[in-house]
Amino acid sequence: METQSVLDRPQRGKARHFLRHLFEMIVVMMLGMCVLGAAFGGLHVLVFGSGYAAAWRDHVVLAAFGMAFNMTVPMVLWMHYRGHSWERCGEMAAAMNLPVLPLLLLYWIGAIPARGVLGGQMMLMIPAMVLLMLYRKEEYSAPHHRAGHLHRRRWFAEAQSLRR
Repeated sequence: METQSVLDRPQRGKARHFLRHLFEMIVVMMLGMCVLGAAFGGLHVLVFGSGYAAAWRDHVVLAAFGMAFNMTVPMVLWMHYRGHSWERCGEMAAAMNLPVLPLLLLYWIGAIPARGVLGGQMMLMIPAMVLLMLYRKEEYSAPHHRAGHLHRRRWFAEAQSLRR
């Protein structure tokens, strides 16, 4: 019994890193949704004279892409800060945003209402991210805080060499 628990320890560590990464991404996405969402709402008031709720009624495509932007940009920046390559960041951004395209198509043909686009977007985004994370399980199960630190140090050194 003791031998089996000793052998399982590395797997628990990988699962912990995987879940921590998912949790961090969700928190950063929620923060982006709140902070950038408020900015989007203010911009919508300036441009169209109505608030964020009206955007989902009157400008569904703009609101859907606005929501995707508000959640994707902070998440991608956080991933890169934590040491992931731009390639992996781009994959995650695509996984987050591709589900909105069929939803918009269904909206345009009248199969779902405007509220269905937002609901579907929120329901499909996290599972799409998890599927990508499972596909790249080794990437997302590894610790990245050290890699991010080394990446920042390398970036700083490159920036300093360009100044000379």
